[in-house]
Amino acid sequence: MYAIERIRIIKKYLEERGQAQVHTLSNLLGVSEVTVRRDLERLERDGWLTRTHGGAVINQNETVDPLLEILEEPEDDGSRDEIASVALRMVKDGDVVMLTNGALNVRLAVKLEERSNLTVLTNDLSIALRISLQNSNKVVLLGGDMDKSEKALFGSMSLANLQKFYVNHLFIEVDGINNNLQMTVNSQEKANLILGALELSENSIVVCPSDRFSKNAFYRLGKISIVRGIISNSKLEEDYKTRIFNSDIPLYTTVAAFEGSQ
Repeated sequence: MYAIERIRIIKKYLEERGQAQVHTLSNLLGVSEVTVRRDLERLERDGWLTRTHGGAVINQNETVDPLLEILEEPEDDGSRDEIASVALRMVKDGDVVMLTNGALNVRLAVKLEERSNLTVLTNDLSIALRISLQNSNKVVLLGGDMDKSEKALFGSMSLANLQKFYVNHLFIEVDGINNNLQMTVNSQEKANLILGALELSENSIVVCPSDRFSKNAFYRLGKISIVRGIISNSKLEEDYKTRIFNSDIPLYTTVAAFEGSQ
């Protein structure tokens, strides 16, 4: 079980009962008592609980956690987890990875706990929080202007900070890929950040679920030819698979680990 999922379960358990024993949480989560104690130590540092002999009690003035909204993920039909699992296979221990903001990349951030010694660069608050809960990986959060609806940072400061880095893998979440295979996003600020990141990445991959194909978002990012590959889920229509193949862009799915140019 991932750290972020353990933390969520522990918080819910304490909210409902007010206190918990380490051995009870260990059995509930299916992890060692050492792991549970480490999670409780983290929550105590955050001021969420107070550890006791053999357990912990919730701090009464912290029953409403301001981070819960950031940690919540929208319901998933399985496509996000499917795509994130494919993306994870591209990442090796010790890599420098950038994740642009979005729910797909949030799911990938959770799965990155399966790797170690990663440096993860992002403009997404939710992604940054999830990586910060992983013991063996570290996160760099770009500065900038807060977009409250996206829970992400954009603007001139983000672009300036971005220039300090070079990343092995850039995972770009787009809001639509239209019939002309143009990638689109919902704001110019997001497009500017992605275009800046493309200049600094060794391997740039677009993540896009099948239901975002044939859709246009507000701002045109560019043709799929500006990236080195696309990851989608197994429900992607055959017509799009063929057209991506004919564009000489690799397509990665769970049905075929690699589809596209040889």
